[in-house]
Amino acid sequence: MQIKKLNAYLIHWPFNLAVSHSLADNTATDNIVVALVDGQGRVGYGEGVPRSYVTGETVQGSLEALQRDLAPLVLGASLEPEEALGWLEKRGGPTLVDRCPAAACAVETALLDLAGRAMERPVSALLSADPPAPVTYSAVIPLLPPEGLPAILAQAKALDFKQVKVKVQRRGAAELMAQVREALGPQVSLRVDANGAWSAAEAVENIGAMAPSRVEAVEQPVAKGDLEGLAKVTAAVEPLVLADESLCTMADAHRLVENRATGGFNLRLSKCGGPARTTALLEMASWEGLACMLGCQVGELGLLSALGRHFASVHPGLIYLEGCLTRFFMDRDLIRDDLTFGPGGQAAILPGPGLGVEVDAAALNGSRAFSLS
Repeated sequence: MQIKKLNAYLIHWPFNLAVSHSLADNTATDNIVVALVDGQGRVGYGEGVPRSYVTGETVQGSLEALQRDLAPLVLGASLEPEEALGWLEKRGGPTLVDRCPAAACAVETALLDLAGRAMERPVSALLSADPPAPVTYSAVIPLLPPEGLPAILAQAKALDFKQVKVKVQRRGAAELMAQVREALGPQVSLRVDANGAWSAAEAVENIGAMAPSRVEAVEQPVAKGDLEGLAKVTAAVEPLVLADESLCTMADAHRLVENRATGGFNLRLSKCGGPARTTALLEMASWEGLACMLGCQVGELGLLSALGRHFASVHPGLIYLEGCLTRFFMDRDLIRDDLTFGPGGQAAILPGPGLGVEVDAAALNGSRAFSLS
């Protein structure tokens, strides 16, 4: 397939419900969408979510990276569909993905979607030779005012989630988790995400205080750059410690491993630079005996949700899965399909071709569009 056109779209849509955690109060999502057109008129789509508090990226910076670095590589290029996974990094080098992971994710996803459509196969078949399997999503509870918590806990219980993640702040985590445990019952797997809210000493104290609530895992207890503190917490507490904001690049992963600073990785497709890089991080974790989960970033829309479904469906070793949350926080999406999971977080595989979803042209036409051809 030969790439003839590259169009980019900048999305800015408000949330119905503010999505807050220790690093940001999100009232809207800013995403970048890439559409690649081949010589036969087929179109592949991809999405990235630049988040300055995670990778330092902005939507404008991602657009500039597309114009300066990615479009010249892709436009006019000919590749076999089977080459789509990892093609971008092989062509542009690993530092390219490090510089602009969200834009790289959008382009690689569009290549995979296009390749899958050309082959009439799902993206999952391009990610792994293993057959895909249904997946189970976790519930994610953002920071809420006290009066808003009972309703969302009741919803999580009614939907019979088996795994629930709760965002926590610097203070009050133990009391919050006691309330969550009481509401959801003894069988639900609970984990917390501090988004770097604590010092190492505060993390150890807070995690210890949550012991009666049987919290199984803690994401990013200390600040992104506090590698020493993360190692101290990992060594001192019983729950699994997962690096999130501290894990974006392969260099980050090597530093975490060398310093024994984590028990596992929270992989996210956009922050890691796309499915090829995410796969490499997953394989590295496996070699090092570390656990992995597939998280999602605030504001992921339907294209990234579909990609996450495909990725998780061929990687059964992921201990937790997040995503497909658009309908809970937004009144619109990039796609016509409803990928919302069912009771218990259960979700079927996507048969394809490509991502297996239909883009809503009207949604894209209402956004800022750029032709980079």
